Amino acid sequence: MRSRDLRRLIVLDFDGVLLDTERTGIDVWRDLLGDGPPQARGALSVRTDGTLDRDALRRDLAGTLGRRRTRALWSEFERRNRARADQLDARPGVRPFLAHCRERGHRLAIASGNGRDWVEGHLHRLGIRSAFHSVHCAGPGVRTKPAPDTYLGALRACAPAGPCSGLLAVEDSYAGLAAAGTAGLPAVWLTDAPDSALPPGPVARRVRALDELIGTV
Repeated sequence: MRSRDLRRLIVLDFDGVLLDTERTGIDVWRDLLGDGPPQARGALSVRTDGTLDRDALRRDLAGTLGRRRTRALWSEFERRNRARADQLDARPGVRPFLAHCRERGHRLAIASGNGRDWVEGHLHRLGIRSAFHSVHCAGPGVRTKPAPDTYLGALRACAPAGPCSGLLAVEDSYAGLAAAGTAGLPAVWLTDAPDSALPPGPVARRVRALDELIGTV
């Protein structure tokens, strides 16, 4: 039964939630560093939530290889990562979840720490851009997570005009969970991490695929 008071505003992260680019990026760096100078192979920095700590990686590579070689290596990463990401389909469970949300009348938005060209390009390639009311990305004047800027932008743009049963965020990273919390949204943690891995704060639920939320939203 559909009813306006059952509709939600659901804000989704992009990388790691809709497309498995977090894992892909780590794999690309492992290949690059495995083929590269021996002194750089220990620089890969993966957080316990399974996301890449790019700031730490860039800092460690610059300290080991120098800025010039780091820039060249980073450019090669971007090239390989784009090529591999362009072959990915949406994560399992994404399309059924989007269909469910459309049927229930939920309003969806994206809050991403990545650039707009990256996010919008993949959404159009996957054929799912029309599922989202708006897309909010880090960029000039919009801080990346854990700052709440992208979530606050989604709330301003997408606040339901009528009654709404609540707000929800879906995130895969610690930084994203913190951003959603600061913006005042309860968050679902989408993760393949072992049960022993704990989020940095309270979460509404923990799932391995988006379609696990069907029946609860």
